[in-house]
Amino acid sequence: MPLKALSYVRKDDNFLLDYSSDDKNYYLFATSVVMRNALAACFNQDPRRIFITGQPRNDKLFKNSNKDLERLLNINLNDYKKVILFLPTFRRSQKEINGELISYNFNFPDFNREVFSQFLRSNQILLLARFHPFEESITKPYFKKMNNAILITSEMLQKNFMDLYDILSCADVLVTDYSSVYFDFLLLDRSIIFAVPDLDEYRKKRGFALESYEFWTPDPKVKNFDEFLEELEKNIKDPEYYQKERRTINELVNYYKDGNSAERIYKIVFEDEL
Repeated sequence: MPLKALSYVRKDDNFLLDYSSDDKNYYLFATSVVMRNALAACFNQDPRRIFITGQPRNDKLFKNSNKDLERLLNINLNDYKKVILFLPTFRRSQKEINGELISYNFNFPDFNREVFSQFLRSNQILLLARFHPFEESITKPYFKKMNNAILITSEMLQKNFMDLYDILSCADVLVTDYSSVYFDFLLLDRSIIFAVPDLDEYRKKRGFALESYEFWTPDPKVKNFDEFLEELEKNIKDPEYYQKERRTINELVNYYKDGNSAERIYKIVFEDEL
């Protein structure tokens, strides 16, 4: 489900993906009316062929995945008070790889690894991070030097026959920037922090399918390391922080709030419930 501008909505035309089709059996699936319209605009698609079902991957969010995460990382979650999951989109930040720059420092030019490491330890917080596969080789040594921080790699997940959605429900706080994963996380009604020091630059260069960004991202937006720590402390102390705003956006982007999306798609595909 698009937050960032995609294909026909992008400000450059180098990434056109035309999903329009004359095939009468060609369909797309969305999570709400808003998202159906966004998909139609991004991919030049007839909205009558986009059905609101929810996403099957989100069915996993409605099960307790703590044991899966403990098995994956060989840890005991009872040793921590909170779990923070950092899921940045693949974009320009501070360290270059394959012509792109990664977000290993939460995108903050003033990020202090030692201070943050101490913050995690003193508050008994476990930080998990999942980066684009192209970025993992550089981020591995960086996270080894932080207390209470674990980098989740593609290899780890593949060896355990898992994906991100097998562990997403274990997070108490999601930290992201321009990744649409937060649309899914809204189903859990838990805290989100948007680390966006380059918001104005990103908006000009890439743009968004949904504007304004400030409205569609219903939790605090932080632009430096001090603001980040401040908002983290607020989220830790008050799980209902920004809850009203989250629920407003969740109503707009997730029509269904259950674990039955795969079943709805099955009925459309195999039982002809169009």
